[in-house]
Amino acid sequence: MRAGKIDRHLTLQRVTNRIPNGFNEPVEVWTDIAILEAQQRPDRGTERFAAQQLSGQAVMTFQIRYRADLTIEDRIVYGGRIWNIVDVRELGRCAVTEFVAVARAEA
Repeated sequence: MRAGKIDRHLTLQRVTNRIPNGFNEPVEVWTDIAILEAQQRPDRGTERFAAQQLSGQAVMTFQIRYRADLTIEDRIVYGGRIWNIVDVRELGRCAVTEFVAVARAEA
């Protein structure tokens, strides 16, 4: 990962509380944890027709400076969309964390 290619800003979010609603169902409360600088690489998305609707997924791979606390239970906000983290990998010797995120798009 080259420093010149780290040109994207992401907001890392984590569930900090689950509050019951009027039906006593837990509602997740997401809190901003950090603003990260990242390098992004678009991957292939998917598109399918189900339940008489066309739906698609955008898939993106991000590389950030090493962060040990990043898990698939977290999510990021990037480009005005919410992206769920589906895979986290460590590259090198605690130098880079790479993760794959998916944003769902309805057409």
